[in-house]
Amino acid sequence: MRAPLCLLLLVAHAANMIPPNRRKKQAGTGLGGNCTGCVICSEENGCSTCQQRLFLFIRREGIRQYGKCVHDCPSGYFGVRGQEFNRCKKCGATCESCFSQDFCIRCKRRFYLYKGKCLPTCPLGTAAQPSTRECQEKSPSQKKGRRDGRPRKDRRLDRTLDVRPRQ
Repeated sequence: MRAPLCLLLLVAHAANMIPPNRRKKQAGTGLGGNCTGCVICSEENGCSTCQQRLFLFIRREGIRQYGKCVHDCPSGYFGVRGQEFNRCKKCGATCESCFSQDFCIRCKRRFYLYKGKCLPTCPLGTAAQPSTRECQEKSPSQKKGRRDGRPRKDRRLDRTLDVRPRQ
């Protein structure tokens, strides 16, 4: 009977010997602002649970990850609200910033934005705008006209106008 009691006391004592910075902290315990907005936070991994309205953003550095509670997800991520918690999720590979997984707002270099998608080339009927990296619809004169912007003449119309009455 004494052995289990001694073992229990030894475990309890060992738990108290763990440095305070290695234990999980509740929000507001003063880890230098690292736990702002957190419900559960640790020195090593940052936030693991956020307050209700905030998003959990997990930053990866090599094999380590560190959680942070944010009001808005950073560029390259979008916010997903859930029943259990809210989190930041990474945009698609071609998106620089996005509204959701399927709707880009700005594309990475070498891609052009067209109706929420990032494409390597613009579809027919659109023109690439390198400054904004967007595909814009061509105006009717651009679609039917020449490259210099002047409308081209209809050859059939010219032939009918050249018909002169015979004498």
